[in-house]
Amino acid sequence: MLKKTVTAVIVMMLILAMMLSSCSGGWKESYESFLDDLVGKVDVNETLESIDTEELIREKLEEYSEGQTIWFHFDDFDGDGTSEAFAFCGKAGAEYLEGMLWFVNENYAAELGEKGKWINPEMVTVEGTTFMFAENYDDGLTYVFGIENSKVYETAVSGTFSNLEYQGGRDFTADFTSYDYYEDEEKAKEEEPSTKKYWFYLENGEFFEYGADDSLRRADLREYEAGSEVIDIIYKQGLTDELLEKYYPDADEETLGFIAEEAGYFHSIMLRENGILNLNFYGAYEDCFYITFAVSENSSEIIDCGRGFYLPAAVKEIATYPAEEE
Repeated sequence: MLKKTVTAVIVMMLILAMMLSSCSGGWKESYESFLDDLVGKVDVNETLESIDTEELIREKLEEYSEGQTIWFHFDDFDGDGTSEAFAFCGKAGAEYLEGMLWFVNENYAAELGEKGKWINPEMVTVEGTTFMFAENYDDGLTYVFGIENSKVYETAVSGTFSNLEYQGGRDFTADFTSYDYYEDEEKAKEEEPSTKKYWFYLENGEFFEYGADDSLRRADLREYEAGSEVIDIIYKQGLTDELLEKYYPDADEETLGFIAEEAGYFHSIMLRENGILNLNFYGAYEDCFYITFAVSENSSEIIDCGRGFYLPAAVKEIATYPAEEE
């Protein structure tokens, strides 16, 4: 409605300018002069074209979609001189939007996925590339769409992770859920899955995952002070104090002794190119645990720990791995 009002105002100003210029000069010169006095220096062609294109795209969306247009984002996202739009049509609830995500250009409108419940979509621009992020309310996964040559595409990380978040620079993090609480895979599938953070980066408009070199040994972990301390603690009592408190808060001396005896066997140590190091090890009762370090040069700090095992890569198809030292 606002755009239609703006268009009507501009048309009225055009008519006025043409009337004023009927005796001398062209209508465009008079119109430009009129707008210059009103709002400052403008490019008439660009202003009219932008408004006309957005109106055309909105009309195209209305032609294809149902429900109210709740969210609409219009721009030349891929910088090719042609404008497009992402939109959401449906109805707004207290906790979510219910309806359909859309991509629209001057020629057609395309549904993005299926009709459902969504958290408010948002546009994210990284290193000159713009994406539309939308979190599905039902499955909790983040869906990510980009535009290339005025056509929409779904990215490699879309619909696989939850809470995909931009961390600055070219880096992202996201939560990946897997059934890895126990060493026995069948037993693990009977329990609640574990959710752990994985790391990604953007390069030339494409998402890649920081895959891990899983060939490290205890000696590699001992090169870092925090790593060496963790190894000693695990050897002594099976789990760190934080893991014992979190998963066995009321354990008696007999239970703690059993954990110290049965837990603490290392499974793998893996390092990622962004300085993230994951330690996987076994606990008592067939439990699996991890500790995550952030390392730089010879320093390190624990940034996370919990139940479950880390994989070298959550999505192998887009993973890149640290280069081997020569």
